[in-house]
Amino acid sequence: MDLMPIIFFISLLVILAGAFFKKIQDLSITEPLLALLFGVILGPDVLNLIKSTDPESEFQILELACQFTIAMALMATALRLPQHIFRKNATSLSNLVIFGMIFMWLLGSGVFHVLLPKFSLFECLLLGAIITPTDPVVASTLVTGKKAEKYLPGKIRNTLSFEAGVNDGFAYPLVFLVLYLLGAEGSGDLGQWFTKVLLYENILCAILAYGIGYGCGFLLKRTHKAGFLNTKTLLSFSVAVALLLLGGFHLLKMNPIIAVFVGGFAFAKDITANEDLKEERIQETMERLTTVPVFFILGLMLPWQEWQELGWTAVGIIISILLFRRLPALLLLMPVMPQFRKKLYSVLIMGWFGPIGVAALYYAMISKDKAHFEEAWIIPSLIVAASTVVHGLTSVPLEKLYHHKTKGTNERENLDKG
Repeated sequence: MDLMPIIFFISLLVILAGAFFKKIQDLSITEPLLALLFGVILGPDVLNLIKSTDPESEFQILELACQFTIAMALMATALRLPQHIFRKNATSLSNLVIFGMIFMWLLGSGVFHVLLPKFSLFECLLLGAIITPTDPVVASTLVTGKKAEKYLPGKIRNTLSFEAGVNDGFAYPLVFLVLYLLGAEGSGDLGQWFTKVLLYENILCAILAYGIGYGCGFLLKRTHKAGFLNTKTLLSFSVAVALLLLGGFHLLKMNPIIAVFVGGFAFAKDITANEDLKEERIQETMERLTTVPVFFILGLMLPWQEWQELGWTAVGIIISILLFRRLPALLLLMPVMPQFRKKLYSVLIMGWFGPIGVAALYYAMISKDKAHFEEAWIIPSLIVAASTVVHGLTSVPLEKLYHHKTKGTNERENLDKG
C-alpha cells in the first residue's frame, strides 16, 4: 500500500470536509462515515486508485493509525470533560463502566455463540471482548458540535464521553484474559495474567500515567502563570503529552490506551478549570486530524469476500449486535445509575449511541496475531463498518427525536441542570 496516494486523498478529504462541514452535518453524515465511504470508493474494490499490497504491511499501517487516533481522541475527550465529573457522579459512572462492560461483553459473546455455532466458547468470548468498548472516536462525532449541544443534555454527552474514554482502556485486560484462556499468551496461566496484565500493564500503568499527566498539567499551569507560555501552545502541548504517554508506556510494555486517558484526565484537571487555557477549541482539531485517516484506511482494507462467505449470517450478526449488545445492558443498569433512574428516553438514547469503532479494530488486530484467529479481524471489522454507517446516519435524527420527546419534561430539566 503506497503511502503517498493515501496521504494525498486523506488531505483532499480533510480539505473538502472542512470546507463543507456545515452542509455535511445538515445531511446527517459524520466524518468517520464519509472517510469510510471514500476509502471504499477509491480503494481496490471499486476505482482501484489505491492498490492493495501484502496484508502484513496494510495491517501495520492500520494498527499505527489506530494507536495515534485513539491517543488523540482520548486526550481530546479528557480535555472536554468537566472538572470533577467522576467525583460528582461516581455511582452512575462506576456502574456504567464496570457492569456495563461486563454485560456488553456477555451479551455480545452470547450473540456470537448463537449465530456462529462452529466457534468455541472462548472464541465467542474473544469476539465479544473485542467489540465491548464504546469507541471515543466515533462517539465524539455524535456528542460534539452545535447540533449535539442543542439536542442532547450535557449529562448525557459527558457520560458517553467518559464511558468511551475509560472502557477503551479497560477492554485491554478483558481481551487478554480471553487470550490467556485460549492459550494464545503461553500456558494460559491466570496467575500470570493477574500479575502481568492486570497489575503491571494496567493498574501500575494507570498510577504512573496519572502522575505524569498531572506533572505535565502542573508544568503548563505554572508556566502560564509565569507568563512563559504562548497562548497558542495548548494544541501542540496536548498532542505532545498524548504521544508521550502513548510512546512511553508502549516502550514499558504497558497498556498505552489506559495510559493516555488516565494521564490526559490528570493533565486536563487544571486546564478545564482555567478559562484562559480553555479558550482554544483544540479538541475538534485534534480529533479531525486523526479520525479521517483511520476510517479512510479501513475503507481500503475491508474484507468483502470473507463477509460474503458469511452470507445472511453477516446480516444477523450486525442486527443482533447493534440491538442486543448495549441497549439491554443499559436498561438493566438504569436502577443503579442515580443520574438516569426512571429516565427511559435518556437511557434509550445512551443505549443506542454506543458505537463500535477504532478501539475494536485495534483489539481485533492484536487478537488476530496472538490467537492466529482470522475471524478476530473479519467479524469485528464487519461490525465496525456497520456501526459507522448506522450510527453515522441515525445520530442527528435520533437526537432530534429525543429532544422532541423530552423537551419541557422533568427528565430533560434535571439533566440540563447537571
